[in-house]
Amino acid sequence: MILIQRAPAYATVQDLGRHKFRADGVPGAGAMDAIALRTLNILLGNDPGDAAIELALTGGVFAFQSPSTFAIGGAESAATLGTSKLEPYRVYRAVAGDILTIENLSAGRFCYFALGGGVDAASVLGSRSTYLPGGFGGIGGRRLKVGDTIGVGARRTTRKHQVADSLPEALRPKTSGAEIRFIARSDESEKEIAGVYHVSPSSDRTGYRLEGAPRDGGASVTSEPVCPGVIQLPQGGEPIILMADAPTIGGYRVMGGVISADLGILAQKLPGARIELVAISVERAQRELEKLAEVETQIEEWCLS
Repeated sequence: MILIQRAPAYATVQDLGRHKFRADGVPGAGAMDAIALRTLNILLGNDPGDAAIELALTGGVFAFQSPSTFAIGGAESAATLGTSKLEPYRVYRAVAGDILTIENLSAGRFCYFALGGGVDAASVLGSRSTYLPGGFGGIGGRRLKVGDTIGVGARRTTRKHQVADSLPEALRPKTSGAEIRFIARSDESEKEIAGVYHVSPSSDRTGYRLEGAPRDGGASVTSEPVCPGVIQLPQGGEPIILMADAPTIGGYRVMGGVISADLGILAQKLPGARIELVAISVERAQRELEKLAEVETQIEEWCLS
């Protein structure tokens, strides 16, 4: 069990989200930086989709009430276990009474605190992810608060050995870089989408609004299915990229979609951050997903080295 002694301003339980329910009007939710979550779970010997605690923008203080293994990653932060400084993407062991402190995030927007065995919250429609607008999933469908106790799942790993070093930089999820790649809709122009923007403060888990030179042709249209990554152009002409809590349908002009491999990089961008939307082909986007799968295999192998 984990006791929250100081709650982050915005923390929820998230896994890789709900699947197969969008046709019923249920958004997927899930980790904003799914690659960071998957990486931490692999390090811990969990299933890649096990639930963890997602912290946004600020840190918190957590007390271990039983022996646990854990790892942190995603946005950079100054973290300590007692008085010992911690490194990201490294597995640590805590005993009952240990205190984990995660300070305010210094680079990036979402930090993950993953536990060996995963967070043990009730599964709703096949996922433990919190969907705040609907008030379900996670811990009571809400943000975590002081005094909450978080259950830890039973370890299921069959791993015989676990490396105690930090994951090499080359195998860590990428969080920096301004380039965000997209695929234009077949009836849209790549040139109308591509360009330099800044992430608006009016951005959240539902969508990131982009500021810059407004694009022509923003409009309300007949509602159609949407999903994370979709680039919408509302009447104001400033694009919105839908994120993890994306609705299932939308009524704005759809121009294209950010590739899945880059959604975690985009998620880590703070308000005001500069990004550049760059067009690529479907074939290239598929190759980028294959590269991510190859890296996960390399992490598994590294854990056994």
